[in-house]
Amino acid sequence: MSDTWSDIQEHKRRQESLRERLQKRRRERQGINAGEGDGTATPPPSSPQPAEEVTSTTKTEVVKVDPMLENHLIECLWASTFILPVDSLHILNHLLTKIKTDIPATREAVENLLQKFAIQDFISIKKGTAKDGNPCVIVTDKDHSKLDAVAQELNNDTDEKSSSRKRKRESESSDTSAKGAISSKSLKTDSDDELQALLSMPTMKEQETKKVGTDILDLLNVPSHQQQSTLEKFKSQGGAFVHEFCESGTRADCQKNKPGQICKKVHFRKILQKHTDESLGDCSFLNTCFHMDTCKYVHYEVDYNDMEMKKKEEMEKEKNKVETTRTSKKEQNKIILYPPQYIQCDVRTLDTSILGKFSVIMADPPWDIHMELPYGTMADDEMRQLNIPALQDNGYIFLWVTGRAMELGRECLELWGYERCDELIWVKTNQLQRLIRTGRTGHWLNHGKEHCLVGVKGDVSGFNRGMDCDVLVAEVRETSHKPDEIYGLIERLAPGTRKLEIFGRQHNIQPNWITLGNQLDGVHLLEPDVVARFKKRYPDGNPLSTKPKPS
Repeated sequence: MSDTWSDIQEHKRRQESLRERLQKRRRERQGINAGEGDGTATPPPSSPQPAEEVTSTTKTEVVKVDPMLENHLIECLWASTFILPVDSLHILNHLLTKIKTDIPATREAVENLLQKFAIQDFISIKKGTAKDGNPCVIVTDKDHSKLDAVAQELNNDTDEKSSSRKRKRESESSDTSAKGAISSKSLKTDSDDELQALLSMPTMKEQETKKVGTDILDLLNVPSHQQQSTLEKFKSQGGAFVHEFCESGTRADCQKNKPGQICKKVHFRKILQKHTDESLGDCSFLNTCFHMDTCKYVHYEVDYNDMEMKKKEEMEKEKNKVETTRTSKKEQNKIILYPPQYIQCDVRTLDTSILGKFSVIMADPPWDIHMELPYGTMADDEMRQLNIPALQDNGYIFLWVTGRAMELGRECLELWGYERCDELIWVKTNQLQRLIRTGRTGHWLNHGKEHCLVGVKGDVSGFNRGMDCDVLVAEVRETSHKPDEIYGLIERLAPGTRKLEIFGRQHNIQPNWITLGNQLDGVHLLEPDVVARFKKRYPDGNPLSTKPKPS
């Protein structure tokens, strides 16, 4: 292994030495060619010649030399074709018989090349006389190493030229074959596409099957008679008057985002007062802000300028009021829906037996959640002792809870004889229909939702199950004002039945509901049976006259 490595290193050193000599010889040749253009040649000072040898300082006539003749002459000298000494006439005769060039070889050309080689130290020459008696140049000696390097360089150049010609021929042939392959590939692709198109076309049987399937789907999508009757039962009289809020907010922003388009959605209008600073942005509490008269942030109100929504809502309310109070002979056998009824009372002392039984009860108790609230609260024991069981035998109860009252609410349901069957969640949004992030409740996290426990009692087979979702997304209004969507959900659950709301306020009163609370405006009862029992129990008409027993 070591001998092989030494041989490789030695071979590399020889190649480097020859490469250096070859580069030096090229530089010298370039200098000689430049001198020949002027008709003179200067020998290198480091190579003195004997007196009897002819040097390159001799002035000779400039002769045009064929490059091929020079290459062949070097090959002859390198291959030891001649036995030294040899004269230029003998060399010329050999070149004429063995080599055919574009420019015929002459004696002057051969002697000129010999003188050139002598200047480059390839050979040594001297003047002499040929056999025919004419003067000539005689080659007396040659440098084998230099001739060998020059010959290898010539062979490499020849190989490179031949290989370049071969690569050119191969590239031309490859281009021709590539064009043929591309054309054949394109033809094959076209045929494949046509075949794929034919295969993808549906057959007559597939078309008939698809048509039958479409007809079946159309039949299945047609609402049944039961679905149509249910839809008519819950359909709003006079049409729906629900309007969607525009996502742009104000009308100016809407026109800026949608130029040239007419938007029929509800927009908001900025409330700009003298102390308002628009650069501060929107108020976090918006329309629920307690300090709107002094708050410097921007507040909003609904914009009714470009639509008659307010007028339509008032007309619809008046129409509904007339429709609910009107009775006809044709509807004597139907359930009578009474207008809103309410009793201002203290729920802790009210005799609930005068009210009768209800199918649905909803309560929003003033739980003591250990926070400062704008209304009075009830103790936990007072909540447990409420006479809720006397109000219902079969039906549902919706109990709003928050904070620490969630566990207490579950305990109260069990004490009142209910089984918790579900739970409703109200996700709160602000006036601009965005999620609440700065709720006023919560000890550690700002509450953005509220829970409503659902309890069941007795036989509820006649109720409509599975019609609504357990999540309400609605806007926050004043404190403890629950979303109006809860009334529609309960009405769909138990349509046309008696319902009771406990701890309600004036904004909570609804048709076909009886509302109880100490913040209502007096007593307003319409059901004859309830009116009779109320007058018998409270002759003075004031349930607040009865004081609660101290606990």
